[in-house]
Amino acid sequence: MNLKETATGLLSRLLRPGICARVLASVLCAPLRIMAPRRGVALRNLEIALPDASDAERRRILRGTYDHLVWTGIEFIMLQRDPRQALEWVEPENASLLDSLDGRGAILLTGHVGNWELVAAWLAQRGHTVTAIVQETDDHNLIERMRSRVGLACISKKAPMTRAAAILRRGEFLGILPDQHGGHEGIPAKFFGLTTSTSQGAAVFAYLTKKPLVPIFSHRISPCRHSVRIGDPIEWDMKENREATILAITERINGVVERMVLEAPDQWLAQHRRFKEHYA
Repeated sequence: MNLKETATGLLSRLLRPGICARVLASVLCAPLRIMAPRRGVALRNLEIALPDASDAERRRILRGTYDHLVWTGIEFIMLQRDPRQALEWVEPENASLLDSLDGRGAILLTGHVGNWELVAAWLAQRGHTVTAIVQETDDHNLIERMRSRVGLACISKKAPMTRAAAILRRGEFLGILPDQHGGHEGIPAKFFGLTTSTSQGAAVFAYLTKKPLVPIFSHRISPCRHSVRIGDPIEWDMKENREATILAITERINGVVERMVLEAPDQWLAQHRRFKEHYA
């Protein structure tokens, strides 16, 4: 067990919602604001997403994104001790839609907005079978064990597409966060008015399986208190060919993510290099 795993395990046993968590957050937020990793990227992303905001407003939002990252990590660690806390922390809207889709399969879409790890835990603790497509990171093994602890299964973005399609055909939920840069495998699609590489996975799965695309938006109201809104399925229709249809679906998905970001820009992972084609 390495140092990160040891520290995570110790914190999960000691941390509780309330004063203990708030003290730790205050200790962590101040230096993170000062170090401000990827500050330039984040400010450029906020400029693209919020062109009418003042520089001062965007800097205020940027500070909030760092505080949000700290709280997202603290909440995720606290869920390791008792994943069922997710049921207490979430105030859902339209949860009956998920219940109606249970056993039928659906593609659940969210962005790196709000606490996406809490959303997964909440879904699993409600009894839904959820598998998320994830990007492997340096801490992949630790993060995957933590996600497994709260009830979430994961498959790599590099896994064969047939694995994800099989999950949907079994009537289970497939979780996708389609808001990061799509790289060489993405397709050029509009996002906040700019054409940028966008992951086409969600659109392809919808096209192939005809399963509904259901948006889920998480918004932190306060520490350990979240609104989770389940939107109506994204409607789409067939275009003249497969490529045009997938592009149209992808841009509808991007529009949904845009609305998530605009509702809570200080809870967006603005530090990601989302618009790689447009940075100087």
